[in-house]
This record gives sequence, C-alpha cells and structure tokens, in this order.
Amino acid sequence: MTAFGRWMGAALCLWVSACGTGSALVTMSSFDEVPVGASSAEVVELLGKPYAIHKQSNGTVEYEYIERITAGPRNFEERHYFLIFKKDRVVSRRVKSSSLPGYRFDSYEMQTTDNQSTF
Repeated sequence: MTAFGRWMGAALCLWVSACGTGSALVTMSSFDEVPVGASSAEVVELLGKPYAIHKQSNGTVEYEYIERITAGPRNFEERHYFLIFKKDRVVSRRVKSSSLPGYRFDSYEMQTTDNQSTF
C-alpha cells in the first residue's frame, strides 16, 4: 500500500469515527415520542445522550436536547427540548424555541465585494 493510500485510509477512519461520536438528532416528532413516566434509560435509548443535564435545587433533574434548524450553512432557529425527571421518571416536558436575530445574518461575506468578479 502506498503512503497516499495509508493516509487516505486513516483519514476515512477518522471521519467515520467522528461522525459516530455525536449524539442523536432530536426533532419535534422524536421528542413527542417520549411519554411522561419514561425512565432516563428509556429516554437515552430513544433520543440519545442529552446535550446537558441540569440538577435542580428541588431534587429534579432536567435533560436538555438541542435541535438546530439551518438554511444553507447558517442556523436560523434553535429548539431546546427539556425533559424533567423526578425519581428517574419523566414528570414534565417543555420546548423553548428561539429564532436568531436578523442582524446575525448580515455577515462580512454578505457585505463585501471581494468575491465578486470585476466588470
């Protein structure tokens, strides 16, 4: 095997392993499949590892999942899904949706003429 072939094989293995380490994609429909009363193990089986786990002062535990909705290379909306556990059972669910402000899309690439051909 040539040096280039070994390099390409290593790059492919790295790419495949990087793709497999992320958490599952959570959507509104997959979030809706989690019933109240489900255990934390069932939730992880359905949705994957949470983005964050927040322990509350009242003894409850909150799992947070994030869905980023994109248009091309830009994120234009985020949905945060929260599952609240008490004694290892889902007791409540909520969704917080936020749209990014319009000025976030006004980037340097959109304002510059550096990338345009000259006439």
